[in-house]
Order: sequence, then C-alpha cells, then structure tokens
Amino acid sequence: MFAAELSEKLLAEGCTPQSFAVLSRQSDAYCLDKLWGEWAVFYFERGIDSKPIFTSSSETEACQFFYDHILEQDHWHLVGFYTKEAEAQELENKLEKFSIQSIRNDIPAYNSVNDPRYRVFVVGKDIFKAKEKLGDLAIKYT
Repeated sequence: MFAAELSEKLLAEGCTPQSFAVLSRQSDAYCLDKLWGEWAVFYFERGIDSKPIFTSSSETEACQFFYDHILEQDHWHLVGFYTKEAEAQELENKLEKFSIQSIRNDIPAYNSVNDPRYRVFVVGKDIFKAKEKLGDLAIKYT
C-alpha cells in the first residue's frame, strides 16, 4: 500500500476524514508524512507535531501501520443535530428499524443553560447503510 491510495482506502472503511491526514497536517488528527527522510506516524495538535508513534524508511510498512492504527479507532459520523429530543429519538428509531446502531451524545447547554442540542451518530461503515436507507443524510439541524 502506498500513501497516494491510503486516504481513499480509509474513507472506504468508514473512517471520518477529520481523524487523519496523509502527506499533510490536520489539527487534532493522526498524520502520516515524511519527516527527516523517514515515514512517520504522529498526532498533530495546535500546530505541533507530537513525537512519532511509528517511523520507518519503508513507505508500505508505514502505510500499513497507519491504516491499522486508524482502523482501530471508533469513527463517529454525525447524522442528526436537533433542538428537540423527540426529533433525535425519531431518527434513532428509523436507524434501529434498519439495524443501524446509533449513539446519542447530547450537549446539555449549547449556547446557554437550558439550551440543549441532541446529536445522533452512527459508527464506521454504518454511515454507508444509513445513507442507503435514509437518503443522502444531509445532517439535520433544527
């Protein structure tokens, strides 16, 4: 596997594009890039590269490590963002009907106290099932 094809392979596995970067930097994400002549896997946060968790002179070895490392993580995809809990519950029920597991992760005080937001996520490749069953799931904001 080579760096040029790595991003597409990870996206095909349902990985969230915000969680990784290949041959570049992305804030709060794991990155694969060449550092000082070696391939390195490291976390990039607040404009700073962390100490590499893996280095190799082999591009294919580094790509395989990165691929495996990114796949080990949970990849949450936001599919609903609501001001009313009933709307979030309705989406959860639809997803359950299609055997798609969802995760709720609500924000109790979005802009102020007593201003909740109700968020519904699916994990990994379930985003593809959700899009197939419910359409192109443009995230619902109400």
